[in-house]
Amino acid sequence: MTSKSAGNKDRVKPAEPLYRALMLEIERRRLALGISMEELSDRAGVADRYFPKMLYADSPRGRQATWTSIQEIVDALFPEGVDIELRPKKGGRLGPEDLRCKIRFASAPKDPRTHRELMRELAAKGGKARAERWKNMTRAERLAVAKKARKTRKKNRLLRSRLAAASRNSSALEPCVGVTAQTT
Repeated sequence: MTSKSAGNKDRVKPAEPLYRALMLEIERRRLALGISMEELSDRAGVADRYFPKMLYADSPRGRQATWTSIQEIVDALFPEGVDIELRPKKGGRLGPEDLRCKIRFASAPKDPRTHRELMRELAAKGGKARAERWKNMTRAERLAVAKKARKTRKKNRLLRSRLAAASRNSSALEPCVGVTAQTT
């Protein structure tokens, strides 16, 4: 939400994590239905191009929607109604950058180019962070990390070979232990 006062230029009040989480789920539904943002605004009866402003409320042009506007959007996406479930989340609160990243991930499978660009960007960030960590490590610490990585790779190779062998083996198709077939 943007608030203007005499002493402040455009100051953006950050959206609450609950608002971001709700808008993320609404955006995931929009992407699943394959509806454009403008079409959703039309279906919901909100102002043209209002949905992107609602979605990116933390941006300078963004706007936090009223409950009435959110309800109109939800009604357009879920004509049968919705049930909402709140459950504990692992990790920190959903911030503006996290929201953008999650939205990009949600839209990436539909567009391979977007997916590649996103993965390239994340790999670059990860590479820079790893280089920074390695720069501050001692030689012994780096060797310990490399040793752990070798063990993990070996364990993963063993697991993959066991899974491949089990899928080739007919015993993998037998019922699980403790499950009995009912005959009549």
